[in-house]
Amino acid sequence: MKKLASLILMVVLSFSVVACNNTSANDYSKYREDGRLILTIWAPDQYAGKQVSQQFQSWLDAFNETQELKDIGVYLQFSPMTQLPTSLGTACLSGPHKMPDIVVWDRFATPSNTKLLLPIDDLIEKDNIDSSKFFAEAYNELNVDGKQYGLPLDADPWGLYINMDMVEEYNSTAAVNDKIDVNDLGTWTKVMEAADKLTLRDGNNVTRSGINTTSADGQFFSFVYTGGGELIDTDKNSPTYGDTVMAEDVGFLQDAQSLRVYDSLAFFNELYDMNLCNTGHGGTDAFGNNLLGITYGSIYFPQELSAYSLKNYKMLPYPARDRTYVNGEDKPQVIDPSAEDSLGMVNGQVGGMLGGYGLVIPQPTNAAMRTKEWQKHVDKAWEVIKLWMTNDSINELYFTTNKAITCRQDLWDNEFYQQDGVIKDILPYLENYKMRPSVAGYEMFESSVVRTQIQALREGQLTVFETYKAIREQGNALLRTAQGRA
Repeated sequence: MKKLASLILMVVLSFSVVACNNTSANDYSKYREDGRLILTIWAPDQYAGKQVSQQFQSWLDAFNETQELKDIGVYLQFSPMTQLPTSLGTACLSGPHKMPDIVVWDRFATPSNTKLLLPIDDLIEKDNIDSSKFFAEAYNELNVDGKQYGLPLDADPWGLYINMDMVEEYNSTAAVNDKIDVNDLGTWTKVMEAADKLTLRDGNNVTRSGINTTSADGQFFSFVYTGGGELIDTDKNSPTYGDTVMAEDVGFLQDAQSLRVYDSLAFFNELYDMNLCNTGHGGTDAFGNNLLGITYGSIYFPQELSAYSLKNYKMLPYPARDRTYVNGEDKPQVIDPSAEDSLGMVNGQVGGMLGGYGLVIPQPTNAAMRTKEWQKHVDKAWEVIKLWMTNDSINELYFTTNKAITCRQDLWDNEFYQQDGVIKDILPYLENYKMRPSVAGYEMFESSVVRTQIQALREGQLTVFETYKAIREQGNALLRTAQGRA
């Protein structure tokens, strides 16, 4: 009996220790000495970089000291996490004690991960959040099948980065009519011509690259869009919703959307054939070290460039399509980018792909784990997100600290956005930017199909038409499987 009593006492004490240490699944809340509930923010691995991490932590320290956050009774801490949303999926299976309370979420991943995220429509309605203040493209990227899964945080347009040191060096000896005008690079043709002028060769060996063609495959969506087209049918009333827009075989010649996809591939191929880039010049170091004249990057690219001596660069939107290859991939024709074609669509427009993050609240996969204590964390997390995005001064604090563009488009007249730099360069074009297609499977389609096939085109393994056909066939198969339509 004494042994049994001792065993029972040990079990009771062990449960007491677990409760005191706040480690059980049903009692996981932790508080600071001042009584504030500690909430955890997870952010993608991009936030693990030294400068980004320091900037975010600096903002968080300032946010934690605001009276507004103290009044909510919350203290925030953050961790960068690799392989989001996979790591979040594992945490949500385990339960609230393993989960973050708020996630800085790549909006792009929303359609394929709705089971992990809490719909916030009721919260938005209850607190009368004015969604019209948010940049619509970014806001809608967090909406799937009519449910809103978060509020958009930043607007992250991608564009062309021009090495102005190289441009100025070229212009210093060029004839007047041959100089590069960086304020007049709004078409495919003009960008191609500028890239050719900036390229230096020793025989067939490129010693200084004019434009980054090595990683152009990752920019394909933007070039299709600035051709006036799409990649995916996003019309939910269409019988081909969720498929690529690409007509079968030579049907692209009679289909406006398909033609723009084909033309984008043919333009890439023309750049490849011109030998404008050394394969070793596809990274940030080449641009920062004056070995690359034109590359691609987001509004955050200057954070990467801060480690290099190059400070003289400019950001431009992706150029408008002004070339078509309807007569063959080796027979380009220059067209008016602002004109309508015979199929009733405008030929081209400047702009590009919009990236960026949102603020979301994760939920346990098992509904039985959505306890009262978890709901308490949800309520506090929502108060934080609301304060972060709807309080003008708090919002300004975040975006000036992190040097980014808020999705609160009603705040774009803030003097911060008028300061010289890439934000001022690109802000006038922001409303021309478009989110990636919000359909399940698009992430995998872009990374595993589009990029792989374009790389094969660059290496000379496929013709333009073969690349088009492979993207269509493999893409439709992958997308239908991801959407449960296979």
